[in-house]
Amino acid sequence: MSFRNERAKDLRQLSQLLSRVVGGDVTTSVLETVISQLQNKEFIPTLKDGSTDENVWGYDINDFKIPLDTLNHVKPKDITKGEVILNMRLRAKIENWETFNDPFIELGYNVMIKGVGDKTYHFGFHIDKHVGNLNTKEPHPIYHLQYNFNPTKSSNPNLGDLFYIDTPRIMHKPIDFILGIGLLTSNFYPIAFESLQEEREFVKLNHKYQEAFWKPYFHTIANKWKPFQEASILWNPINQICPILI
Repeated sequence: MSFRNERAKDLRQLSQLLSRVVGGDVTTSVLETVISQLQNKEFIPTLKDGSTDENVWGYDINDFKIPLDTLNHVKPKDITKGEVILNMRLRAKIENWETFNDPFIELGYNVMIKGVGDKTYHFGFHIDKHVGNLNTKEPHPIYHLQYNFNPTKSSNPNLGDLFYIDTPRIMHKPIDFILGIGLLTSNFYPIAFESLQEEREFVKLNHKYQEAFWKPYFHTIANKWKPFQEASILWNPINQICPILI
């Protein structure tokens, strides 16, 4: 419970930061259920196969919303406002926290972007962990980003001139809600991201979760070219490579 209480405390801190720094346009209220479940010793998240394990932590976030504040070069031209909607599912082993092991058991980070004009338009993407058979014809990174041009699951979507196929699956680092806020705000609400970067608590939270989730990912990749030599790192600054690595 001490581990889950720490994760709940971190989410509470982020929720309060978003409310104070960004304001009421961000639906932090949906985080209250998640925080309560993490603090509830009777609640154990269910895995996809229906099983439970007291050594597994995680959460489900439903309909978390932020404004779409990047409408430059928008098409169709009639779109005047929009919003970004996040639904996500995370399951992880407590014992893998801050180790060099794979941080997650299950991950589904599903984003839908809605634009409103003469009618409503949608597109989306997801970042997830592929669980199961990796013997597919296409490269299938275990953590990948994939676009979705029918996020509402319409049986007859209006795709216009778009050509939609199931690929590519773009290699992507694993991501939780806290690190995901940097991803969403930097891309879709950059004014908010700039304000959050000035907050010491936000920077500290990002450092903590980057250490837990991104450090093992990048160290594993870098191990391909071992021995790893710190003196050989000449490509700086790092935020030119990954702007949300604050």
